Amino acid sequence: MPVDLLGSDKALKRWALASLAANVVIIWTGALVRLTKSGLGCPTWPQCNAGSYVPVPESGVHGVIEFTNRTLTFVLVALSIGLFLAALRAVRDGRRPRRLVPLTITIGLGIIAQAVIGGISVLTQLNPWVVGLHMVASVVLIIVSVEIVHVAYDLKPVPTAGRLRALIQAVFWLGLVIVVLGVVVTGAGPNSGDGAATRNGLSLEWTAKIHAWAVWLEVALTALGLWWTRSEPRLRRLFIGVLAVELYQGVVGYVQYFTHLPIGVVLAHMVGTSLFVAALAHLWRIGADARA
Repeated sequence: MPVDLLGSDKALKRWALASLAANVVIIWTGALVRLTKSGLGCPTWPQCNAGSYVPVPESGVHGVIEFTNRTLTFVLVALSIGLFLAALRAVRDGRRPRRLVPLTITIGLGIIAQAVIGGISVLTQLNPWVVGLHMVASVVLIIVSVEIVHVAYDLKPVPTAGRLRALIQAVFWLGLVIVVLGVVVTGAGPNSGDGAATRNGLSLEWTAKIHAWAVWLEVALTALGLWWTRSEPRLRRLFIGVLAVELYQGVVGYVQYFTHLPIGVVLAHMVGTSLFVAALAHLWRIGADARA
């Protein structure tokens, strides 16, 4: 019996999860490019080298790493097309709401925007603000991908109001501010993606401290959420998940700072960042989305 790749609920769920996973993993591979100083392994764009779309031997391992990261964009595009077609079938069959289709289109357009931003970052010799925008775009794509997963799985929100709803909103938005602050810290730090790349000129010490203070406030708000959801086990589990990622990020963040940013620890921190964004989006969508 042939496998239905587009026309079933199971297919839609698989496309949604695959798209979310790919948009998470691309952050990890992008971090690897930066941490191995391979950001200019392909020194031009859209070609890798002048006259060649693939790395030349002179580029060495850095060219292979950067080219591999670029190639993953085509995987993301393929997944976004499959997701769009599965969503279109589900909407036409009346199995899912119409807003699912524009959400999948947003993913496709976001991937294209990511490729353009990546090209501009190369052409500007890894300007830290452009590279940071690359990360911000990935954060947006993860949030939209989580929303798509919720629609694909028909996950129902938990009705909230008053102080709890406001708290969930605060945790979500402060969490996104923390991610942006982390991007600024990265732009001030030594892992530029290439030895010749400039930094943003801000103090690494003070940007890191402001980032850490915001994280501690986020942890306090999340702990308060645990207290306020004692009688709502579903939301409480989501707060526990967010808190677990926050504590992981806190430990890894302090370790990387005091051990002078070793590659493995920084990569672990980037993995945590992507999971943190996904956990935040999940909590927000269940407990504080305006459609709840």
